[in-house]
Amino acid sequence: MIKKWLINKDFSADNESRRIKQGLKIIRCLSKAEVSLTIPIIAENVKLSVPTVTRLIGELKAQNLVVEEGKITTDSGRKPIVYAIKREQFYSIGVEILLGKIQISIVSIDLQIKYKFQDSEFKLENTEACRNEVCKFIKDAIVSSKLSNENIIGIGIGLTGRVNSSLGKTYNFFEFDDVSFASYVSKELGFPVIVENDTRVVGLYEFVVGKAKNITNALIVNISSGVGMTLIANKRIITGESGFAGEFGHMQFVGNKNRLCICGKRGCLDTEVSGKALEVFLNEAVVRGEKSLLLEHRDSSVHYEEIIDAATNGDVLAITLLQKQGEKLGLALGNIINLLNPEIIIISGKYARIDDFFRNSVKTALYTTGLKDPLRDCDVVNSEFTFDAGSIGAAALVFKKYDLI
Repeated sequence: MIKKWLINKDFSADNESRRIKQGLKIIRCLSKAEVSLTIPIIAENVKLSVPTVTRLIGELKAQNLVVEEGKITTDSGRKPIVYAIKREQFYSIGVEILLGKIQISIVSIDLQIKYKFQDSEFKLENTEACRNEVCKFIKDAIVSSKLSNENIIGIGIGLTGRVNSSLGKTYNFFEFDDVSFASYVSKELGFPVIVENDTRVVGLYEFVVGKAKNITNALIVNISSGVGMTLIANKRIITGESGFAGEFGHMQFVGNKNRLCICGKRGCLDTEVSGKALEVFLNEAVVRGEKSLLLEHRDSSVHYEEIIDAATNGDVLAITLLQKQGEKLGLALGNIINLLNPEIIIISGKYARIDDFFRNSVKTALYTTGLKDPLRDCDVVNSEFTFDAGSIGAAALVFKKYDLI
């Protein structure tokens, strides 16, 4: 029952409502704690008396939301009991929707994947049929997991393209009949739904479990087919007025070849530093007569991930193309460092698995545009690449919204 109260903002002033709100304080305290806690420590954290917390802990145990996790040794001889949230009672559904893949991770409150489902044959299209296919895939995943709906507190979706998460509205896909995508999925499946841009859910993953955890100011650069950025300032993810902060790929980049971007403008960074751009550069190199092992016995076009793999295996042309992209990325990032003074820049997405030569190219080029003092305090690292980052980050949207992580 208390999980439903997580999303209820309308409490009356009676004793029942006060007890519910106090119970939620304890749930949130325990869900954020990295270790089990004693009642006096819980009471101190939630600003309630020890007798009140003792009574509430008993009620939460009876609801199977809190469990005892043993005792700890103290100098006084008496061993106090420590308590933790019952993790199996709180799940979030994380959905990552990309152009050629949909993945679902059903994640517990400690951000561990319990069930995972993926369809690599999925093709994202702006049609009602595709929207229905997404809903069916999520519904089938929930059924396959055999979880009770009572144990699922919401669905987070990371979708490629522009998204206004506060409205649940997407601007490239699935907006029909004036019904937002989030509202439609929520009505179809019966859960609260949060929709966010795919780059930002990857950034949230880094923020809660990755290399940006416990970092105050960071930039997470997500480079795969395109390039985007998640901004973390003062331990908060910056979304902007309409949710569009971090459109790094559409910065006008001085020194580019004035290529036409998918946004309709010319000169965007995305046309120089992205998987799509990498494929273009390889084709141009072929026209110039340059050689690569990638091109032997090939009649079809080469995908950017194949170029990354070739570079990792020592292909000189692939390495050269990626080094040049790293230099361009570093030139652009130097300006952002001057503006925001981050502690760390994390390269995530498919480019995170490139060997250090790419990151070193970025770091070298930073000194062309970045100022000496902010550069001294900024490190550039690769994300610990995982294919699950997007779906885990999407699931974390729900826990974050309800202040559970």
